[in-house]
Amino acid sequence: MKNAFSRMGRTCASIVFGGALIAGAMCAGNINQVSVTLPHEVSVGSVVLPSGHYTMSAFEMGGEQVFVVRGDSGKAVTIPAQNVQNESSPDKSEVVFSKDGNAWHFDKLVIAGDSQSYQFNSVK
Repeated sequence: MKNAFSRMGRTCASIVFGGALIAGAMCAGNINQVSVTLPHEVSVGSVVLPSGHYTMSAFEMGGEQVFVVRGDSGKAVTIPAQNVQNESSPDKSEVVFSKDGNAWHFDKLVIAGDSQSYQFNSVK
């Protein structure tokens, strides 16, 4: 019985420690944060984000670029992205959307003064 409690304690401690490491890695990997106002509903996989103010934070996880889009409500969705080389450094930041039928999707993020932009991969 004492061994069972000991194993359970070690398992719980491992889970807490692992979660802290993942959270720390996500915070340490924060590249930048962009504020964006969605002019209309935007679909990200099965999630529909209503129009409004959002922040987009870039993270690199496992060699892949991922953006977390978080609204004022605190709800967050993730979108995988690829770095794309710009021909020139843009003067202003902008989010480009694409339309598929009645649904709008994130297509590209361009950041002012940066030679890299981000092409969003479709999320199903």
